[in-house]
Amino acid sequence: MKNLIKKNLGFTQAPLFRKVGAGFTLIELLIVISIIGVLSSFSVVSFNDARAKARDAKRLSDVRQMANVLAIVGTEGVTAALLEGCAAGSAEKNVMDCTGPDKLTQFNRFSDPSISDPSNNAYICAAGLNKPCQYSFTVGSTNVANAEIYFYLETSVAGLERGLHYISSEGVFDAL
Repeated sequence: MKNLIKKNLGFTQAPLFRKVGAGFTLIELLIVISIIGVLSSFSVVSFNDARAKARDAKRLSDVRQMANVLAIVGTEGVTAALLEGCAAGSAEKNVMDCTGPDKLTQFNRFSDPSISDPSNNAYICAAGLNKPCQYSFTVGSTNVANAEIYFYLETSVAGLERGLHYISSEGVFDAL
């Protein structure tokens, strides 16, 4: 009978739940969470920088297209065609106000990408402005021959520094 009660010592079942040494400590969890937080903050910062560069690339594309339109209008035999609706009566005029001649009516499609409400002309590019602004013409730019379009860059891009710049109807960039 003793043989029947004898236990198989080699086949004991492991306990289902171990209480000692199981899981992570609070310190380990806090360290992992803080590392994840630091890494995510780096990615947000670099993502914001990439977005600013993308807006600047759009600005450069916009003003190049507008300068090309000015050059085309100037070569179509329209000698000193007046910029209707955006004649320089004040220091600067928003290019969205332009109604002519002819192809310039499309300028209202161009708006600074960082301005959520393009119909708001509160930030028209002017000397000394240190934030993104609507594309604008300068004083005296009342015809396509001498038009200069002002714009603001948030970052350094394409060899241009951050700040206020303009492009002439010949497509030449310059800084203020």
